Amino acid sequence: KAYGPKKVLTEASVAVRRGERVGVIGANGLGKSTLLKILVERLKPDAGTVTWGYQASVGYFAQDHHDLLDDETGTVLDYLWSIIPQEPTSFVRGQLGRMLFSGEDVDKKIKALSGGEAARLIFSRLIVQKPNVLVLDEPTNHLDMESIEALVEALKGYPGTLIFVSHDRWFVSELATRIIEVTADGLTDYPGSYDDYLARQGEDHLDAEAAAAKAKATRMADKADDGDKAASGDFEAHKKRRAAQKKALKRRDEVTAAIDAAETELAAIEEQYCAPGFFEKTSPSEIEALEAKKTTLKAEADRLVEEWEALELELEALAD
Repeated sequence: KAYGPKKVLTEASVAVRRGERVGVIGANGLGKSTLLKILVERLKPDAGTVTWGYQASVGYFAQDHHDLLDDETGTVLDYLWSIIPQEPTSFVRGQLGRMLFSGEDVDKKIKALSGGEAARLIFSRLIVQKPNVLVLDEPTNHLDMESIEALVEALKGYPGTLIFVSHDRWFVSELATRIIEVTADGLTDYPGSYDDYLARQGEDHLDAEAAAAKAKATRMADKADDGDKAASGDFEAHKKRRAAQKKALKRRDEVTAAIDAAETELAAIEEQYCAPGFFEKTSPSEIEALEAKKTTLKAEADRLVEEWEALELELEALAD
């Protein structure tokens, strides 16, 4: 996949077998999230195809998962019960309890949920929908340690195929039975756990991230006995962050489209140049005008790519 001159996932080819738990790791900006979006058809690859097995049903958890709940006006219990209306209340409450919603928590309004609570509710939905493939993009973002532990326990009991991106070392170590490292040259496959990967590779990509995640979890735990019970000021900050995230996501899509448009125009000019007898049949002034347009388009494409990279960094920061 290319974003202007910046290319990611070149020479990428991988087959995932039923029941595998694949942890996708690698440095930022190399295409981990892009890979998952291509797998679930949120993005179209520039080349190649994605083929799922017979009767594969895919559940997807996105980094920008907040949008999934924007139109919901009911309570936590109402939301999950609407997914499985045939089940009794006790069953629905039990499923919510697995994701740490207990007692009066199930009566909370969707609009009042913190980022961590929203994530846990979406995980509850994925679990009861029972897809046989789960694709998770940074699932531990916004979660405190207790929530991460609950999620790991739920996923350990999940019988299907799991493909996930995470910077949380403990999360990856607990779940992955196979590691795929995204590099500038493509994908490198390491059968086995993250510890097996370290034994072969030596370099611990997730060590710094793990330390940061632990410090973040500690700060969250110190704020209150229940990290999800944010004060009104925290809630306002959360709403502002969500608004900034939406704005950045919208702008990123606009920039991506603008890059594609500029590249299309540049390709059209190059195609004109390659036409037989073009330079003999075209006046110097027309060629000069095309060259000027080409220079302008290249400069605009470069500027847009820089903006796209800045937006990616902004979205990563907003996800923390």
